[in-house]
Amino acid sequence: MTKIQLNRTIISIMNLWAKHVRQLLTLAVALFFFSCQEESSVLGYKNPNSKFKVSYVEIPITSSVILRDSLRTSNFNYSGELNRLLVGNYSDEAFGNISAAAYTQFFTTSTTKVGATAVFDSISVQLKFDLYNYGSSSTTPQSISIHELSKELRPDSIQYLYNKTSTAYSGLLGTKTFSINPTDFNKFAASSEDQDTVITIRLPLDFNFGQRLFNSALKYRDATTAADSTFVRFTEFIKEFKGIVIKSETGDKIVGFSPAATQSRITLHYHEADVDSLSIGFAFNPVVSYNQITSDRSATELAALTQYYQESLNSSDKRYIQSGVGILTKLDLSKFYEFADTVPYVLINSAELSIESVEPSPYAPPSILALRVLETNNRMKHFSLTSPQDQIDLLSYKGFLRYDVPIQNSAPIVENDSVFYVSGDRADYLDYSSSNHSYSAILTLFFQQLTLDDDTKTKFKYFILYPGSQASSVPAGQSGSKSVNRVVFPKDKIKLKVFYTKPSTQR
Repeated sequence: MTKIQLNRTIISIMNLWAKHVRQLLTLAVALFFFSCQEESSVLGYKNPNSKFKVSYVEIPITSSVILRDSLRTSNFNYSGELNRLLVGNYSDEAFGNISAAAYTQFFTTSTTKVGATAVFDSISVQLKFDLYNYGSSSTTPQSISIHELSKELRPDSIQYLYNKTSTAYSGLLGTKTFSINPTDFNKFAASSEDQDTVITIRLPLDFNFGQRLFNSALKYRDATTAADSTFVRFTEFIKEFKGIVIKSETGDKIVGFSPAATQSRITLHYHEADVDSLSIGFAFNPVVSYNQITSDRSATELAALTQYYQESLNSSDKRYIQSGVGILTKLDLSKFYEFADTVPYVLINSAELSIESVEPSPYAPPSILALRVLETNNRMKHFSLTSPQDQIDLLSYKGFLRYDVPIQNSAPIVENDSVFYVSGDRADYLDYSSSNHSYSAILTLFFQQLTLDDDTKTKFKYFILYPGSQASSVPAGQSGSKSVNRVVFPKDKIKLKVFYTKPSTQR
């Protein structure tokens, strides 16, 4: 059994276990609520033998803001993961200036040889929007440019291509100015019938660039040795044609293109003596690609974020999260442990983690926030098959602590990077309510596990709120590293609301 298969087997077992535990504990909670509400006898007198008392406490959560180093933004890495090319820039009064550029290889989609009389005509690129857009809500012009990479993207580096990665590029291949209507994009993305709406842009590329590609096709046509077949040998092709970068020149929004769509491709146009309008297609799938995302925060409160993994803005009244850039909010559950120590044998009837009073903004917040586990050094805790303690923790938390991998070809919760996260009673994340301007998750069963005396398992104290998405999110297909969605909220509005039952007499 491979490591991936073993990972998925463990997760599947945890899911089944968690389902049964949820059912049993929910029944137990209901029974305790019933017992606590039964304050009187059938004659209307208060029960003099009541052994339990239901109480409520609202625990403020200490928090800070940290900047994470190196978010993986590469595509075509894992099954079920979102693939996207992000391009553009926009200015945000709270987060500064955000820019995104997409780097990608390309490769021929056919091994068919051109004819003996083939003559090159032109070359162009077409890109299909995946409907993601962020920034200005106006229909305004955006200008992009395309350049040829001068450094090869190595296939074995796909796991190490990050939002900070920069790859050298050289000559200009083409430019394009276009406009999109964000209202239409969001409407199409929200509609189950219109999500497959095809909207593309097309631009001509440099003639000499196309001629070089065509010459490679001619060499393949007349090949007498393997060395002449570079055109159809991927490992050799990418040494000669290293790829392209698509970057923003001017504009006020960031948009997403779908590299896997058949409509996204480079097309080489040619003709033969007796046939006109022939073409050769080059796809952006499955090849190496990634997004570079940069942020200039110098004119904002976030200018204080200068060191990776260092807690910042402790005295600020606000907390910040932004996808793609790595701005995250850390939570410290020390006060929950202080509370639990004062109530021996506590039974958690309900525990809701909520973030209220999210600041209104023209920019859509992340649709969900995952509660991921932190090490004491503020790095996220990764599950390891070789760690006995990780195995113990995975089992001890009865399925309410998991790690982020896809299950049965479904999408991962956030990043597909084996990081531990808290699984809630109803969902695996804090969901955003646009009507209440808040995030919340019911985490009763996880917090009950934290109160149990068990010296073998880790009592996790530090967590990070990490942006992700639901499959039906709007705009479509957000993710923690391939979007730039942001949110701001007051630090005193992060609360843990707990209903609990405690014995009225101690043992």
